[in-house]
This record gives sequence, structure tokens and C-alpha cells, in this order.
Amino acid sequence: MNLQYYYNFVTIVEEGSLTAASRKLHIAQPALSNQIKAMEEKYGTRLFFRGARRLELTDAGMILYQKAKRMCEIEQSAQNEIASGFSGQKGILRFGATPDISYGRIASALVTFAQKYPQTEIKYLLASPADLCKMLQNGIIEVAAVKTMDQIPENVQLLDAVEEPTVALYKPDMGLLDKGRKDSVTIRQLSGVPIAMEELYYRRAANVFKEKDATLYLKTLSSSALVPLEMAKAGLAVALASEHAAVAMGSEGLAVKRITDGAPISARYCLLVQRGNYRSQVANNFLSILAKTLDMNLKGVRTVPEEEKEE
Repeated sequence: MNLQYYYNFVTIVEEGSLTAASRKLHIAQPALSNQIKAMEEKYGTRLFFRGARRLELTDAGMILYQKAKRMCEIEQSAQNEIASGFSGQKGILRFGATPDISYGRIASALVTFAQKYPQTEIKYLLASPADLCKMLQNGIIEVAAVKTMDQIPENVQLLDAVEEPTVALYKPDMGLLDKGRKDSVTIRQLSGVPIAMEELYYRRAANVFKEKDATLYLKTLSSSALVPLEMAKAGLAVALASEHAAVAMGSEGLAVKRITDGAPISARYCLLVQRGNYRSQVANNFLSILAKTLDMNLKGVRTVPEEEKEE
């Protein structure tokens, strides 16, 4: 079926009526109506409920709308990339990350990218690691940044991973962890101490504590990075977090000490892409910025020399 039909279908959905879509597309309303009928015949189902004022999508219509919108975006992205001489000066960055790294250095990389490539559009999605992998597989996003991804699907490629120091945060008047060095703490010193942390890191923490023959006394396990910090501020537990996350979320009034022994518990940044699939230069340009921000050295990511870029 002609791609224009899908573009018109998306416009009809977003405008809410054939009349409004007809005005925007400069196509006669009967012609649009006939296109919808042809699409319904092709897919063998009704795509709209005809309401008094607005057209409402059926379940099948919603599925087609999502796919048609993606098809139109791919076609537009191809046009932009070809028109810009493969430099990535125009197009759409489709990037996803887990919520726990939606601040700090990730946000800084996005700002730098937007400043360097002002003609590009950014589509930034937050989801779980598993959902981001599915988005990569389905072509919804081109790049994903996740934390603590231990099992990666075969058709998803790990470009690089970097560990970040873990810190212990606590209220100074708790009287905990006051022995030893002022700026660091060991796993053994955390043995039996009430701990608050994100559930994403529980398995890694349990393994590290076990290796050090220390007792992990879990006071609070949360899906949010903010809850452990609030528990620490209330003097109820020692929060374990990545160093950059602690700074980004605000650790005022808390003692902050690096954990110096054992593998990092709370932060393993992983950059993922779809294995063996074409990746736009827009995505490559962002990857080069993100890699620098996260102190990574990515191989096989082509950046465009200044002389190749459009003036």
C-alpha cells in the first residue's frame, strides 16, 4: 500500500476528524474516506468508530496507528539523513534509558547533543532494561543506556560498560561508620548496619557482602532511587548509591563515603544497540558525545569529521 495512505491515516488520527485532516492535507474529504475504506478492506477490520464529532480508533486502529507513525518516522529520517549528506545534522535521535540514570551525565549528554545538532529532534524514552531491549529489537529506539544489565538478548549488542564508584550516605549523628578513614568505608564496616538501596542492585550487593563475609542487613528495598536517600536523611539507614547519583539527587547534610573494597554495587552503565542493524549517523553522533560523558572509549562508532558537516 502507498506510504502516503499511512501518512494520511496518521494525520486523520491526530487531527481527530476527516474534515480537519482534509484541511491540513489539502485532500478532498471523500478521497480520504475512500482511503480509509481501502485500508479497512486490506486489513479486514474496522479501524475507526464513527462518533458524532471525533473519530475514535478501534483496537486494530490503534495498532495500525502506532506502526504507521513509526513507518512515517523512518521514511522522514531517511530523507533527512540523505539530504544532510549522512552527517547526522538532521533527523531524529531515538534514545532510551532506565529511570535511575535519567539525570546527571545522561541529561548533560542530551543537552550537549541538542546544542551541537540544533536541527535534530530528540525522542527520549524511560523504561525498564527489559523493555528497552524490546524497543531496540523493534526499532523504536536506536540507543539505550541502562544500569546493571547482566543478561543481554542475543540480537542486542553491548557497546561498552563502565563501573561507577558506590558510596554510602548516612546522617552523621547516627554514630555509624565513624571509625577508619574519613572519606571511605569498607563492606566489612557495613556488616549488620541497616541498609537502604534500590532493588535493581540487590543481587550484586548480596554477592559482594557474601564475598566479604559480611552481613547485609536490608532495611529498605525500593524501586526508586530517591527513597533510600530519604531514609538516610531521616537517620534510619545507610543509603547505597552511585557517586554521580548521590550528587545529582542532593546529598546535603549527609556524610558521603566511597566503598573501597569489593566490586561496585550500584552502578554499571551499559550502552546497548541493535546487533547487526543499520544505525543512523544521528545515533552515532549522540553515542560519541555520550561515550565521552560516561568516560567510555567506543569502537566502531563513526563520527563525522568537521569538513564533512554542513555549514
